[in-house]
Amino acid sequence: MTTLPLTPQQVLIDPPVTDAGAVLDALAALLAESTGQTASVIAEALKSREEQGSTGIGHGVALPHARIDGVTEVAVAALRSAQGIPFAAPDGMEVQVFIAVAVPKTAATAHLEILSTLAVRLASEAVRADLLKVHNAEGFFTAMTHSD
Repeated sequence: MTTLPLTPQQVLIDPPVTDAGAVLDALAALLAESTGQTASVIAEALKSREEQGSTGIGHGVALPHARIDGVTEVAVAALRSAQGIPFAAPDGMEVQVFIAVAVPKTAATAHLEILSTLAVRLASEAVRADLLKVHNAEGFFTAMTHSD
C-alpha cells in the first residue's frame, strides 16, 4: 500500500467552516504549504474537480483531489468538521471527514495509488469512528496512519 504523505501539521480539526467552498479553501491553504503552489491555485483546481462530480465517497467522507501544474510531489491534507457539510455524497450523508490530495499534473499513476490507499483505509468503520472522536490533529494523524 502507498505511504500516506500526511503529518499532523496538515490536519485541521473542527475549523469554523460551514459549506463546501470553505472546506476546499481551508484544505487548499494546507496543501499550499507543502506544494509550493498558492492556495488560490489549489482551491480553483479542487473546485473545478468538484464541478465534474462530487468526490464524496459516502459514510461521511470525501476525497477532494486534483492534478495540478507546478506540483512536484503528492501532497495530502485533512479536515474534520464538527458538523456535517453538504457535499453531494452518493449516500446523501453530509461529510465530516475530508482528505484532500494534490498531485503533479503528469502523475496519473500516483494519483490513483494515493486515492486507492485512502479509500481502503477509510472503508474501515472503525477508522471512520476514530476520526470522528479524536480531539486533535495528532489523534487524527494516528487514526489515519496506523493499522487497526
